[in-house]
Amino acid sequence: MTTEVAIRTRLVARLGDYAEAISWAPDGRHLVVGSLAGDVRTVEPATGAGRDLPPHPLGTTAVAWSPDGALIVTGGQDGRVRLWDVERQRTLAEHEGQGWVTAAAWRPDGAECAATIGRAMVRFDRSGVELHRTPDHPATATSLAWTPDGRRVAVGSYGGLWWYEAASVHRKHFEWKGAVLTVAVAPNGRHVASGNQDNSVHCWKLWIGDDFQMTGYEQKIQHLAWSPDSRFLAVAGLGDITIWDFSGRGPQGSRPRQLTGHTKHLVAVGYRPAGEPRLMSAAADGRVCLWLAKAAKRSLVADVQLGDPVGAARWSPDGTSIAAVTADGGVFVVDAD
Repeated sequence: MTTEVAIRTRLVARLGDYAEAISWAPDGRHLVVGSLAGDVRTVEPATGAGRDLPPHPLGTTAVAWSPDGALIVTGGQDGRVRLWDVERQRTLAEHEGQGWVTAAAWRPDGAECAATIGRAMVRFDRSGVELHRTPDHPATATSLAWTPDGRRVAVGSYGGLWWYEAASVHRKHFEWKGAVLTVAVAPNGRHVASGNQDNSVHCWKLWIGDDFQMTGYEQKIQHLAWSPDSRFLAVAGLGDITIWDFSGRGPQGSRPRQLTGHTKHLVAVGYRPAGEPRLMSAAADGRVCLWLAKAAKRSLVADVQLGDPVGAARWSPDGTSIAAVTADGGVFVVDAD
């Protein structure tokens, strides 16, 4: 493969072990990252300056910066979720469950946060007060996602998706006989997609609950990404990316576009949140790639080698940079603009 442009890559920090949790502050000036050694650290990409937060013994598995930048949520294999006050540099609250923390996500307005611990989900407000804790789902609650309007949050587990109203404990079940690994709600709120243990992608139409699936992948699906306009769904497979078009009559009966090039399994895929359309991918082959989001041919824009397997990668809020963490604890920023 050939790259079309040259971009700058910077090592801005290094943690003590394999890093796989990462989140940007909403102003794009800071990161919070976590490693399987339990480290949690905020990093300023421009200077490399950082501050350590309370660790999670056995490994940090989830981090999430609040939409206003005032709070950080961290979770780990110790089964604890912590709420951290950035300005006062102190822990506001801690919630504990049976099992390890698999995901954490803020409601779009930042009024509350949800986290999955073991088989349950816990929701708490900005002061750390617990609002709701679900009964145990049939198996580990592997993922969660809020609707764009913040009215509902979906939890993925074996047996489909469970929906909870933000203002109550009301629950709705999108039943499906399989193990859900990741959940992604379209920005326009019309579809929700799940990546599954049985090498499939399952989709539901949120307004009526009708469902369909895309099968034939070579491995379980752990990473999905919607384009900002909700037209395309990118699916990260073994080493390839498939892109499904949801315009018109949708993807049923159609063939997806394929992007090939990674030599090991993908660990991240994401559309650029702002600016010229781009798709980012990162994989265990140590590479971060940029693709033209709409081109049919010669769509690879840049191919960056970070040396060690990538654990996670995320776009900055303004779409000018990509932060990536690696197996040796490296924290990199790729200037993609």
